[in-house]
Amino acid sequence: MKTVIHNLKVFIAAQSVLHWMLLLVFCSLSVYINYHYGLNKAIDQLSPQAEYFSYVALYAVHTLFAYGVYSFISGQFDYWKKPGFIFLLLASFFIFAFRAVMYQHHELVYYLSDEENGRLNGLVTNDLFRLSYLSIPVIIIWYFFDRNQALYGCSVEHHKWKLYWILLLCMVPLIIGASVLGDFLDYYPRFAKLYKYDPPVWKIILFELFYGLDFTSIELFFRGFMVLAFARYVGMNAILPMSAFYLSIHYGKPMGEAISSFFGGTILGVISFHSRSILGGIMVHAGIAWLMELGGWIGNLFRAQS
Repeated sequence: MKTVIHNLKVFIAAQSVLHWMLLLVFCSLSVYINYHYGLNKAIDQLSPQAEYFSYVALYAVHTLFAYGVYSFISGQFDYWKKPGFIFLLLASFFIFAFRAVMYQHHELVYYLSDEENGRLNGLVTNDLFRLSYLSIPVIIIWYFFDRNQALYGCSVEHHKWKLYWILLLCMVPLIIGASVLGDFLDYYPRFAKLYKYDPPVWKIILFELFYGLDFTSIELFFRGFMVLAFARYVGMNAILPMSAFYLSIHYGKPMGEAISSFFGGTILGVISFHSRSILGGIMVHAGIAWLMELGGWIGNLFRAQS
């Protein structure tokens, strides 16, 4: 834990005060615009093509602003001239936007299921498909461009499980506090959307399993690909652009969760940069997700009785 704290201090100190101020002001304005004007909801109401490119733009604005601030403050612009960097940037926006808008697999699952269970099965398997939409392109990029290293953090060489248990335990009081908030209880537990189909318990369990597994692809993409693939061009300065990107994908979730994602993403990014491992991040991310499911379920039970 002392090593992590030291690495965080070094990372924070490496960024100028102006750098932090500009990025935090930008992210604060972004959060305000989204939650005050419903930017995410407006995008979701667009036509499929317009929705896709709107998400590409949303992710690009956040990530490019963060990289632009770094270049402006440091005077480092050389990496913008490297085709590999530009390719990775564009690929990241288009890959994640595809994951955000692609839901045609519901029709496939519905077609393969009996009429009574089609919609339920689509919801249960949704995150399994989303995992593949994110993981497969990242694995392909790694195979052709980065096979000299482990698959973007899929390594146990410098991994320490104890550290991640501590991080997960630190989140428990925050999740308990969030479990009494209305916007949190309106969103969690995610499995509540299965209720109208009167699902058997085993399908709820399967839904939760796939929900947790989906965070392997999130960690592979953000703390793996967005940090370790970009580190060859900008070193640890890939972390804050990743965090800004990561913030933008949380719009539509409770505001507190979106805000905390920037800081949590930064901490996990620093850890993955130094450890070259995302396994602990997967554990923490999935653990937090399942704890929020539990907190939302318990919180809604109390709300129903009050």
